[in-house]
Amino acid sequence: MISSARFCLPAEEAYREEQFQTNAADRPLVAHFSANNPSEMAAAAKIVESRCDAIDLNLGCPQRVAYVGHYGSYLLDDKDRKLVLSIVRETVKAVFVKIRLLDTIEKTVTLVSQLKDAGASLVAIHARYRASFERDGAGARDGPAMLDQVKVIKERFPAFPIISNGNIITFDDCTANLKLTKADGVMSAEGILNNPGLFVDSISDPERRATLKAFASDKINLALEYLDLLKDHPATMRTVAFHTRRILKEPLTEYQLIDDVINAESVEEVRSLVLKCRKYKQDPTLFKFDSEKAAKAKAALEKKRHEEGKRKRYEDRMKRKAKREGKSLDHYLNIGAELPTLKTIASLKTLTKEKQLAIWNVSHGQHCMTYHLSPSGCPRDRACAFLHCDVGGANELV
Repeated sequence: MISSARFCLPAEEAYREEQFQTNAADRPLVAHFSANNPSEMAAAAKIVESRCDAIDLNLGCPQRVAYVGHYGSYLLDDKDRKLVLSIVRETVKAVFVKIRLLDTIEKTVTLVSQLKDAGASLVAIHARYRASFERDGAGARDGPAMLDQVKVIKERFPAFPIISNGNIITFDDCTANLKLTKADGVMSAEGILNNPGLFVDSISDPERRATLKAFASDKINLALEYLDLLKDHPATMRTVAFHTRRILKEPLTEYQLIDDVINAESVEEVRSLVLKCRKYKQDPTLFKFDSEKAAKAKAALEKKRHEEGKRKRYEDRMKRKAKREGKSLDHYLNIGAELPTLKTIASLKTLTKEKQLAIWNVSHGQHCMTYHLSPSGCPRDRACAFLHCDVGGANELV
């Protein structure tokens, strides 16, 4: 998901080049943006309109950064409806919108109707409820998607494209989803990350389908094909490691190569590890289990989980404190949650670290100062207990 606020800034050329990489053969293509400002979304869409077929507005993200940045599923409240519809209307390119279910089917139907009337060309429905601040209960990610609600919604809009999202792990899930919902298509997120060959059975030509199905049955083939595609579609090493690990989770784990992929410094190094998996698979006697490496990996994983849990533990403490004091659960988490603006960051960069910290803690204490002020960002990444959000007030310096 690309931040439209950041993408539209003249000074963010490096961000644009990193986030939107494509070529003439990469069509059809949809550019997926977060937004909470119509002019920023329109400006971002204008930049990519000649290189894509549609713009997708994300109204489904449930993450904490979306709550603080006020985008994604946190724009689904009635109070933001006028804003959301303005974003759709002011984006000239064909607009797709990804949403979650609202509290009742009728409310979701009303939203879809309003998006359609505002000019949306398609609506994709993640058939789970929108995220709550507490990130549990009805808005949690766990549990099966409520595809029966998509069915009802599609019945209300027989001529308007509706995409059903949820419970797609295998191709049988795709056909079952379509049979139940009568949607115009299905969307897969987690399933296709694990198996990029998920839709191979949809190919109509039997000979080509059989050939590709045989190829995709070996996930090592899929991983190597992904690495080959990087020649024309470059990505950061973090992204390369992520996709390779998702495709080959089982063999990389079995052959103790997960950490090697994570720490790889080049695509060719990752390729050599994938080929090592193939070699071990073809001749299992070549692999020797390393007990010491396993112990280190286990300790590193436990440390990582502890570090990545810091933010959640902090939020839980603040919510318990607020509850004890009879305050709203987000009371303390809203203190220091104000997003820094580009103007603020530019000003802070001229000051000493001591002065930076003093000013930062007044309004932005929930956010990671290193993430915003250091040229290399925050090295703690997901282990950081502070929020990593794109800046607010993006148009101030345009």
